[in-house]
Amino acid sequence: MVEIASQIVLCLVIAALIGFFIGLIVGKLIGEKNQSSIYSANTVSHVGAQSNIYNKPLIRSAPRPMGKDSLQEIEGIDKNLEVKLNEIGIFHFDQIAEWTPKNCKWIEEHLKLEHKQIEDENWLVEAKNLSKNPKIR
Repeated sequence: MVEIASQIVLCLVIAALIGFFIGLIVGKLIGEKNQSSIYSANTVSHVGAQSNIYNKPLIRSAPRPMGKDSLQEIEGIDKNLEVKLNEIGIFHFDQIAEWTPKNCKWIEEHLKLEHKQIEDENWLVEAKNLSKNPKIR
């Protein structure tokens, strides 16, 4: 009886090892296929070399409890652009006012805006003025 039980246990261990290795091989094949499609999709991306995580402006996961600012008060930001900015975590004038040139370039590339659009439309100056004078709104 013990001999039969030990043979059953041995067969189960061997079956588990075979299953593990087959799963490992299949997983690697599927993983390599998925990763190659991910890498090929990333090479076609519209984001340029300057658009990296280090150039991304400071973002928020949600607006402050007082509510988000109406970014449309800045010349050049329409309703669609405001929605896109909100989707990436830009809700307030002071966030825009603190952008660096690299942040502006990241936003322009990420949202597919025209080159130097933020600078040409004076978003930073308007955002600074609007963040300092909330009563004007």
